[in-house]
Amino acid sequence: MNKCISREIRLRNLKWKNMLESTAEVEEDDFDGLKAAAGHSYKVTVLKEGGVIPFFRSLRANVLTVAGAFLLGAFLFYQSLFIAEVRIDGYKSISEERIRDVIAETGLYEGARRQENYETVKSALYDEFEDITWVGISEEGRLVRVSIAEASGNQEAEENDETPVDIVAKRSAMVERILPLKGNAVVQKGDYVNEGDILISGAYEYQSSDYSRGDDVFTMYSHASGQVLAKTPRRLTYYVEKNIRTMEGTGRAIRGIYLRIGDVEIDTAASFNEYVTSRRSEKTLLNTAKPVPIRLNLVKIEEVTVSQRHRDMEKVKAVVEAAVRQYAREELSGEEEILGKTVDYRESAGVIRAEVLLEVLEEIGMEREIAVEDDGKGEKTVREETEQR
Repeated sequence: MNKCISREIRLRNLKWKNMLESTAEVEEDDFDGLKAAAGHSYKVTVLKEGGVIPFFRSLRANVLTVAGAFLLGAFLFYQSLFIAEVRIDGYKSISEERIRDVIAETGLYEGARRQENYETVKSALYDEFEDITWVGISEEGRLVRVSIAEASGNQEAEENDETPVDIVAKRSAMVERILPLKGNAVVQKGDYVNEGDILISGAYEYQSSDYSRGDDVFTMYSHASGQVLAKTPRRLTYYVEKNIRTMEGTGRAIRGIYLRIGDVEIDTAASFNEYVTSRRSEKTLLNTAKPVPIRLNLVKIEEVTVSQRHRDMEKVKAVVEAAVRQYAREELSGEEEILGKTVDYRESAGVIRAEVLLEVLEEIGMEREIAVEDDGKGEKTVREETEQR
């Protein structure tokens, strides 16, 4: 090393393997000087060459390999420009064949070139089918997925349905608000109801004005409807780890590629990974499904150190609050809302258990058909009075 310093020979990445052997990187112009400095006391062995000139030497020695790889890459890139499969989901009353005919006229079909956007396809579907209320088109590699939603065909039938029904409670709750659209409300705000209790009755009792039939009280039945909002309890349980594990990079990393063709996998970065702890990240360059599944990713394996610290209780509460908000977004409808919340935290081995009790304002009404006895005279009376009304 003293001789290299005196001769201004730069050594990079100098590593001592043992007392008798070391490795280093040296520029080509300094290599002869390094051998002269070593003399007969050291044996100098070239392990590998780097740089532009050795790279092109290896390319010249493997012309066929390089040419084949280039042609394969060009073929895969050209193939990725075209659609391999079109998948349609969500249709009910409209046939898939009719949908495919419409989108094919706009240039969306197997074998067609991929489009920058599919607004033309969406407009064509909206114009052709009045029942379609929403169209979503997404790409997954060379697969194009078309998702549609149709207007419900049961709405008009439900509005005209005259089947006698009551609105009953589907669970026990405290009534907060009731709005009967058709039928008689039999409960009011503040009443506690059990599952199956009648909330809005579809039965009407009236006294006939036809004196030829007497002054008997008759019952008429209707299809009750309305909205009943009530307070119901919901219990949720979340588990949060007591300790937080963090990873920090050391600055060392291995880069490579991941190539999968069918069932054959090549992972150059994983082959050289000797890190005790590491994290892996990938960036997809190519992902095709047909004619052969091919996936090509850039891979980075970074060496990291792992540390652990006790989780702050305020952070635990923030995590639980976020989980409750997520539950409200996913599980509660537009009419439902959280009126109150209590959280009980309990610690056990390794975890913190959060037991959440929510007071939710929700719709509890559901239809239940009324069993009408057919006694001949009574049924006829009901029909006549219904027609008169």
